[in-house]
Amino acid sequence: MLLSEIAFIGCTYFTIWLYKLFFSSRKYLTYFLIGICSWVFYLVGKTAFQFYYLQEEPSFQNNRFLDVILNNIAFLVAYFLFLTFCKYFKDGYIRQHFEAEKKQQQLTAEVNNLKSQIAPHFLFNTLNNLYGLSVEKSDKLPDLMLRLSDLLRHSLYETQKPLVPVNDEIDILKSYIKLESIRLEDDLKLDFNSTIPEKSEYLIAPLILIVFIENAFKHARFVDSGPVIIWISTTLDDNLFTLMIENNYNTQRKDSANGIGLINVMRRLEVLYPNQQHLLTISRGEVFYTVILQLQLSKY
Repeated sequence: MLLSEIAFIGCTYFTIWLYKLFFSSRKYLTYFLIGICSWVFYLVGKTAFQFYYLQEEPSFQNNRFLDVILNNIAFLVAYFLFLTFCKYFKDGYIRQHFEAEKKQQQLTAEVNNLKSQIAPHFLFNTLNNLYGLSVEKSDKLPDLMLRLSDLLRHSLYETQKPLVPVNDEIDILKSYIKLESIRLEDDLKLDFNSTIPEKSEYLIAPLILIVFIENAFKHARFVDSGPVIIWISTTLDDNLFTLMIENNYNTQRKDSANGIGLINVMRRLEVLYPNQQHLLTISRGEVFYTVILQLQLSKY
């Protein structure tokens, strides 16, 4: 019966070849017709072979050729359909896995590209401020340059990680606020309040918050009269992180709503905190510009 088993294996591989040729190209009727006919042909050949070699066996002499065909055809058709289902499921699973992996690679590449834009954008904005002070030959410049160096060091090394401790990110906000505080001095009325525990185990995407702080100072510096007013608070309720920023702004000035920094961070939020893992609300009042960002954070 070795020849019969070889024929069975051959018919199985022939079915897989038919699947790739016809089923994958959506020629379903052709696939099923040729596939079933090939298994019927195999069954007829196998039965004829058995009748030829086993015709002298007493236990086989009472069998009729047609009865043997009818008794076995249902099993082979079921095997053919089972083989088709397994191939369909396997190809579908591999395709979905490949597409998911490809999408993840694309998202990772996009996030890395967006992160790489943050440091130049931040540096550009900060150097603009430092340029004005250098023209004035301000004594604030050395201290500002030192703090800028610390911030850039963070942006170079910490952003290589997908997530950083939330308190490390808060420290970066504090450093940037100190930098701006030195520059503005008496022209700034600032209140920064953070209730996040010092030993919090929650993680956050690096440099996901600083753009909003930058924007607060950028909007506020165009105020015609009076000091720059900025209120910042960060809270953590279980895994829900909330950043709230309020700043005064020049209502007569039309600032661009499509700055690269804001577009960048909004896209990062969509990728890193999809679905309902983040909520960003930006509103303009008569006096204050308000940003509220909520993130669902994960632990170490």
